[in-house]
Amino acid sequence: MRAAEAVIDTRSLTGAAQKLGISQPAVSMHLGRLERAIGTPLIKKLGNRIIVKEEISGLIRQMLDLERRLRTVGYEKSVSKLKVGICGYCAPLLLNGMGRLGKVRETVSWNIADSRRLEEMYDFGQIDAVFRALYPSELGPDLVADHTLRWIGARELGEQMKRSPGAVPVVLTNSQSPLGAAAREWLRQRDISYDVLSEADDIATAVRLVASGTAVSPLPSFVFDGQFSSVLEDCSEVLPGGLDMRYGMFFDDKRFNLRMALDIFELLQGELHRMVPPPGGFPRHSLARQ
Repeated sequence: MRAAEAVIDTRSLTGAAQKLGISQPAVSMHLGRLERAIGTPLIKKLGNRIIVKEEISGLIRQMLDLERRLRTVGYEKSVSKLKVGICGYCAPLLLNGMGRLGKVRETVSWNIADSRRLEEMYDFGQIDAVFRALYPSELGPDLVADHTLRWIGARELGEQMKRSPGAVPVVLTNSQSPLGAAAREWLRQRDISYDVLSEADDIATAVRLVASGTAVSPLPSFVFDGQFSSVLEDCSEVLPGGLDMRYGMFFDDKRFNLRMALDIFELLQGELHRMVPPPGGFPRHSLARQ
C-alpha cells in the first residue's frame, strides 16, 4: 500500500523508490502484488507518464489513513497531547518563534528528527503532524514552503580548493533522506566531484564539521543569525549557487485541525523567509564569486 501511495505522490516509479529508500524493481514488485490481490491494475502508463484514477488514489489514501489511525488507538489509554514532528534542520526556527504559538504549545508535544525518520513515524501513526523536507520528485501536501540552502565551508578550506582543485570534501545527510538525495543530485548535475567524509542527520554535527574546516555542507541561511553564528564566523559560501529545498506540512485531519496546522506552518515559513539574507548580504568566498 505504501508503495502505491509513493507512486501516486510522485507519479514516478523512480521517485517512489527514492522516497521509500528501496529499489525501483522492489516498488514494481510491491505494486504488482497489490494489483494481483485486488484483481485490478492501479496505474496506467502512457510513455514516461503514469496515470492514476482519482477514485483509486483516494481509496488507497483512505485505507492507509485508516491503518495510521488504528495504530494510534489503545485500550485504557488517554492521548493527552498531539504529537508534531519537526525536521532537525528547522528545529532552531521553532525555538525562535515558540512564543508566538500561544495556546498551541500547551496542546502538542514536539519530536525532532531527520526528515526520513519523521516520514516513517507519520506513516506508522506515531506522530499526528510533521513539517519535513520533501524529496526532489515528491509532489508534497498543500502547505509547502521553499528555502535555499547554501554550500558553506571554512574560508581556509575555500582557499585550499582554489589552489588544489579536486574532489570537494562534504558532509551530507543520508542518501535516502530528502536533503541527502537533493544535495547529491545538485552536485551530480553540476559535474562536481565530491567525497562524503561523513553522513550527519542533525544540523549541529554538520555545523561542527564545517566550522572545523573539515568539509563543506549545505546549510540553511539562518545559521549565520542565531545560535551557530559565532561558531561559523570564519566560514562563508564556497560553492556558487544554492540548493533549493521544499518543506511540507503533513497532518492527520481526523485528529489535527487545519487552524493548528496553519499556525505551525506559518510560523516556520515566516521564520524561513525572515532568515533569508538580502542579495549581497550572505557571507561569500571569492571561489563562489568566480
